[in-house]
Amino acid sequence: MTNFTLSPTFDAANASQKAELLLRRLGVRRNLVGFDYTVYMSVQVAANPSSLQLITKRLYRETAKQFHTTSIAVERAVRTVIGDCWKLEDHSLLDTLAGRRLTRSPSNSVFIDLVAGYLRYPLS
Repeated sequence: MTNFTLSPTFDAANASQKAELLLRRLGVRRNLVGFDYTVYMSVQVAANPSSLQLITKRLYRETAKQFHTTSIAVERAVRTVIGDCWKLEDHSLLDTLAGRRLTRSPSNSVFIDLVAGYLRYPLS
């Protein structure tokens, strides 16, 4: 059983690096456009968890603006990242992040929430 340690304060300075390392451990290739989008959105959600509730109306738009693209492109690129991660046969790290065995690929919002949760409450 994996223990979670509560992060007393969210460290935004290191959050991007931690998100990148986690995505790499999940098997996501760095050359995917959605890699940076996923890192950016995960850090935003870790810093402000309520922003996940407005993923379509706010989070995709803010990310698109940050990277000079469209909301639709962001959404699709994140799906590609998740697909890349899900292709691997071993989902044990993803299952650990979710706190249960996943039987299907997570949605964009669930995946971003899992990465953001890791940034706020790292596995110990």
